[in-house]
Amino acid sequence: MNRISVLLVLALASAASACGAFGDALSGHARPAATAAGRALAPADLGHLMATSPIPDSAINEFWAGQFARLWADFVVLSTLYRDPDTTRSVDYTRLMEDGRHLAAIAVMRYRDSVVMAGVEPTEEELRAYFEVRQPYTRLDVRRVAIEVPEAASPATRDSLVAAAGTLRDRLVGGADFVAVARETSREPAQARGQVLAYQGHDDFPAAADSVVFGLQPGEISPVIVAEDEILIYRIEERRAPDYETSRDQLFRLMVREREETRQRESLEAALGGARRAVLQGAPDLAIQVAGDPSLAAGSIADGMKLVTWEGGDFTVGELRRLFLVRDDMRQVFEEATRDEVHDYLMRLARDEILIAEAARSGATASEEEREALAVALADQLGHIAARLGLTSELVANPRFNVDEQGYYFLQGVMARSRAVPWLGEFRVVLDPMFPVRVDESGVRSAARHAAELRSAGIATPAPGEEAPRGADGETRVEVG
Repeated sequence: MNRISVLLVLALASAASACGAFGDALSGHARPAATAAGRALAPADLGHLMATSPIPDSAINEFWAGQFARLWADFVVLSTLYRDPDTTRSVDYTRLMEDGRHLAAIAVMRYRDSVVMAGVEPTEEELRAYFEVRQPYTRLDVRRVAIEVPEAASPATRDSLVAAAGTLRDRLVGGADFVAVARETSREPAQARGQVLAYQGHDDFPAAADSVVFGLQPGEISPVIVAEDEILIYRIEERRAPDYETSRDQLFRLMVREREETRQRESLEAALGGARRAVLQGAPDLAIQVAGDPSLAAGSIADGMKLVTWEGGDFTVGELRRLFLVRDDMRQVFEEATRDEVHDYLMRLARDEILIAEAARSGATASEEEREALAVALADQLGHIAARLGLTSELVANPRFNVDEQGYYFLQGVMARSRAVPWLGEFRVVLDPMFPVRVDESGVRSAARHAAELRSAGIATPAPGEEAPRGADGETRVEVG
């Protein structure tokens, strides 16, 4: 599963004393910085925490206020969830499995295994025939004469060179010394002319020469072979061929792999051949705008706008939004890509939709066991996030556990020391209906403004000159030396 995490690197330092409890949040401002599961984070409280923390002045801004507000919301949601004795197992992950294409991926794999790959294993007769005709593991020791064909050679010039090579071959077949002829005429470096090229496999010969040289025996001379930029004559010095029984298992795997690749290519061509996929004009720009907007451009681009069409279907902005909600990794890929790259990504998404439809028509679906296993994996991932936030069922069940106070100390700890804090990210789609979350832009701006005012007044100031650099991995980091 893809985990969606934001790395906040903060210096190790003790946080300043707490301001008021978050339980009083609604009394200070009409627009809280965030609300989650019926609780609210006041801009004044968030601003005071930021101002009195070790984070540098460069992090006292709306962006980081919003990040901290979202972390607080995650803490509150998971605290509320863990009141249920079943904790993460009590969540219905169906929407996440559907929108994240996890169930579709299982269906396509089942379609691949049960339909596309049916019968790819070769029989014993097919194995023997392949071994004898293709000689996949035979290796040759050869000498050669290579005559260069100039890149801009006319047909007449090529014909002349081929005729000269034919005369040269007649001399070799008539008994002329191969090494001496190669030293006189081959285009290779002087020290390499006429030397033995040992242990040559199929990949070491031009396509035009491959089937020819592997049909020869030691001492035989090939016909004149015309390749793309050279004319070749080979003499076979030695053949190294394993016996069938020794190479049977390796040969079996080779044939299965080749047949799988062929089947997949043919299946994809059959499914896509008549689909006539087309990325609509302006679609890459729309996709980039959706990916780059924190709200996924919800207020400016309609869900029903089509991005890609094909025979019998289309892919819309709404589908792309649902995918981005639970696959932030894909959203980032679209956000950082060029228009041409996004065009290709949209074509691939359309291809996936067509394959999903093919799987559905074949009756391939995720079994109940597969769905349950996926739900358990998601529950474990959510439990991992909770553990990273310091939450367990035992802790939340303790009568002394107070969400308002603990939410405050949680943020204080994040701001005060280095720790990697994962986001709920992809789980929002299944958790928000249970525990609604809202991060208010005006409330976040108010918190950042309040923090800046407190810093300016000298409440708490980081070391001079500190900035918020970007780490080597590209994540924005806040650091104090």
